[in-house]
Amino acid sequence: MKINFTGYRLVRPRRIFLCSMNTPVLSVLMAAVLFSVLNGCAPVLRKSNGVRVVGDIVKGNKVRNVSITTRNQKRLVAIALSDPDEDVRQAAAQRLTNQVVLTQIAFTDTSCNVRIAAIKRIKKDDILMNVAMTNSEPLARLSVLDKIKTDKAFYYLAMNNSDDMIRCAAIEKIKANNLLYDIAMSNSVPFVRISAVSRMKNQKLLNNIAQINSDLLVRRAAIRQIASQPLLAQFALNDSDRDIRKTAIEQVISQDVLSKIVELEPDPFLRYLATRRINNEHLLLKIAVSDSNPLVRQTAVNKIKDVKELVNIARTDQDDGVRAAAIKKLKGPVLIEILVDDPSPDVRLAAIKNISDEDALIDTLIFDEDPGVRAAAAAKINNKTARIIAAISDEDNGVRLVAINRLTNQAALEAIVKNENFYKLRAAAAARLIDQTVLKSVALSDSHRIVRKAAIDRITDEGILEELSRNSNAAVRLLAVTKLTNMLILSDIARNDPYGPVRKVAVEMISDPDVITKIALEDIDPSVRKAAVQKITSTKTLSRIISDDTDKNVVTEAKARLKLIESTPLRYRP
Repeated sequence: MKINFTGYRLVRPRRIFLCSMNTPVLSVLMAAVLFSVLNGCAPVLRKSNGVRVVGDIVKGNKVRNVSITTRNQKRLVAIALSDPDEDVRQAAAQRLTNQVVLTQIAFTDTSCNVRIAAIKRIKKDDILMNVAMTNSEPLARLSVLDKIKTDKAFYYLAMNNSDDMIRCAAIEKIKANNLLYDIAMSNSVPFVRISAVSRMKNQKLLNNIAQINSDLLVRRAAIRQIASQPLLAQFALNDSDRDIRKTAIEQVISQDVLSKIVELEPDPFLRYLATRRINNEHLLLKIAVSDSNPLVRQTAVNKIKDVKELVNIARTDQDDGVRAAAIKKLKGPVLIEILVDDPSPDVRLAAIKNISDEDALIDTLIFDEDPGVRAAAAAKINNKTARIIAAISDEDNGVRLVAINRLTNQAALEAIVKNENFYKLRAAAAARLIDQTVLKSVALSDSHRIVRKAAIDRITDEGILEELSRNSNAAVRLLAVTKLTNMLILSDIARNDPYGPVRKVAVEMISDPDVITKIALEDIDPSVRKAAVQKITSTKTLSRIISDDTDKNVVTEAKARLKLIESTPLRYRP
């Protein structure tokens, strides 16, 4: 078939203009178009009298974009003074030039943000200082500090402002040390004086403050700023005030000065602080053998590395803590000697921690008078016979417990379980037994629940666990049922055990919906029914329980369970 093109004019397609543009120009044009479209789509909340307020395209009037469309200063004044919207007044204030009006806004506007916008446009220093001194808004006062340029003005604010925050903020702007010194010496506010000192670098002025200022805290602040070691040494050695000496000692580096402080300082705590800063081994040795205070000597000992000197201190120092500190850094035969001879249990304990000699440990386990030392020996000893003897015959239960917890000899453990009077020792022994028949016997016959539980916890034989779960002793059944894994047996126990707590534990372990439903509807114990309700997924069953059950706790649980299921999306329901 032929197509008749008569009457139609064929036109050759032209290249589209946009395609001929270079990429940057095209990008700018598209961005402009997009911006216009989006702004056009955003809700215009207000457009009149030189004010245009546009909301967000998504959030509406929760996000506002304010534009001032007039340049007329009279109109701007009217907006800035009387517009009901804070953000509009703020935008107008940012365009004002009238200094009188700006001052009025800075003092009277109800919004701090509007006040600050006006302050940023004020040019006269005297007005700015007046705002900083008297404005009722602290943040408005604070904003003035970004406009002030001279140390003299900052000094005036630091000395005279009624707001301590403004005073401190002004100090942060001051660079002249002589002005900071004057503030530190004469300001009426203690914290402001300290803030001024913390900004100072001039060592001569800092020394003068530390020497003569009447405020102890200011003096200490000055000492923390002093870098001169000779000056710090003078304060650390000679000042009459203990806190000043302490602050200076914390800054001293010189080992000779620190040594002199330890030699001359009457306060033992300050000697301790100085000793902590000493690294010279010779000076530390001198302190360790000569200082009158045990804490100072012990601090020195903790930093000493000379083994010979440590041995001497471990043998001769009168204080238990100092000897123990030295012993902790020693190894070898000297520790055995100390373990035998030292009268202090604490020192012997420190020694035994670094001893591995079996003979020494056996002697200690048998002969040491202190149960703590014997227990430490029992914890380290590898001799099986010695451990058995200690576990069976030591006079202290603590030592026996440590030894039992390291026993592997099944005969000894069985003997302890059968013959020991103290239940904790029987339980410890039961917890290390392996023989399932013996464990069964303990679970059935021991008089204490903790011992029976320790035995049952060790039983892994399902047949024995089933037998125990059928035992006439409800306490045994309650312990055994928690170890069962056979769901049929657990379901039977959940339905038929005569003791409610046993049935409840079994219910918590089963998953058969039919058994759970039957228990929830029929069990005579409300706590068992409640446990079953917590596992029901049938809304029909839950509604029936809510309607029929006589126990309010069961009904409450069923209502909560029903609400949970009904609020769960179907695809996620159990």
